[in-house]
Amino acid sequence: MRKHLGNRTHGGGNTKNRRGKGNKGGVGNAGAGKHNWLRTIKTVGTNKKDKGITGFHNPNATKMKEITLSKLNYLIDKSKIKTENNEVVLKGFKVLSNGTLTHKVKIIKAKAFTAGAEEKLKALGIATEKI
Repeated sequence: MRKHLGNRTHGGGNTKNRRGKGNKGGVGNAGAGKHNWLRTIKTVGTNKKDKGITGFHNPNATKMKEITLSKLNYLIDKSKIKTENNEVVLKGFKVLSNGTLTHKVKIIKAKAFTAGAEEKLKALGIATEKI
């Protein structure tokens, strides 16, 4: 690599460090409680509370995708979102209020809208419908 030019060991430390399998530190989880303890803490952690994970996990929870009004405007410009009969259908999206919409659209259908987005769209004369 270019950043190691002029350096004898190219970031490998001592010259004896890159010889054979003896400097590897073991295979798999070898030394997880001994010489590879820092790796254990970083990747696995000693406890879930160490990583800030508490409580239960809802397996049925669904995360909605988010789209701003400015991003929606851009996608309609580039014809990446189809507008049939001046309707925009966004399945599984939550519409956020950042930006403005300059296109002539009558109805926007989405899974959810923020209060600010609904106000902006109603001020522009665009109806909102939740799918």
